[in-house]
Amino acid sequence: MIVTAEEVNRSFRGTLELLHSRAEGLKSFDMSEQGFWRSFGAIWLTLPAYIVSLAFERLRLGLLQPDRSLLGNLWIDLVVALGHVASFVALPLAMIWVARRFQLTRAYVPFVIVTNWITVVGLLLLSVPAMLLLLGWATPPLASLFSLAFAIIIVRMQWFATKATLGISSLAAFGIVLFGIVLNSCVASLTRALLG
Repeated sequence: MIVTAEEVNRSFRGTLELLHSRAEGLKSFDMSEQGFWRSFGAIWLTLPAYIVSLAFERLRLGLLQPDRSLLGNLWIDLVVALGHVASFVALPLAMIWVARRFQLTRAYVPFVIVTNWITVVGLLLLSVPAMLLLLGWATPPLASLFSLAFAIIIVRMQWFATKATLGISSLAAFGIVLFGIVLNSCVASLTRALLG
């Protein structure tokens, strides 16, 4: 499940093509069974986003202090890590049922591969406004505006990729993307509830 630099480069290039609504970007992804499993290994590329999420949760809980370690509380570290992983795998797991129910099983593997790489890019992009806020380089309203702009870009990219990989209508693709947003909102709510 080790992702090579060449595969990262190809997959990011394919993701950029999808951002520009070019279906030929799908050719950049390794659509094999090994590519499927390696796309889950790409979560390691989101480690910077996990660190930012951890710092942001510590700030929210009033525990982020200059003289204290970022990894000082095992419960917070574990809950944020589990939430991070859950946000990565929630839609691929839920899509097993959706793919079977709507006879989309032939397109399940390409959908998951592309979705995983879009999730990597999305988590990294969405960590930027939070990092700017943590560093004091952006006010909360400005960080929220950046987050909204990045989220719109990611949702549009996921919508196009869903439509292209599953071969479904625009409306059905939007429904699947909305389903993914709801799943991730549930994961975030559960994470925050566990943290208090």
